[in-house]
Amino acid sequence: MTNSSPQPHAVAPEGATYADLSKAPMPTKATLRRRESLIVQPVRFALFNARILRMITFGDH
Repeated sequence: MTNSSPQPHAVAPEGATYADLSKAPMPTKATLRRRESLIVQPVRFALFNARILRMITFGDH
């Protein structure tokens, strides 16, 4: 007789180089709405680019 119940989570082999994300939390509806918003995304894009530009301009290199 075989056990046909699914495993609760996949087990990575010893020395695996990938992460087990099966237990990661799911995003909330508000998080998904922010990620998909066409108003929020250009603002986040501009702020991210400004932050990167500041790091490049004022960084110690």
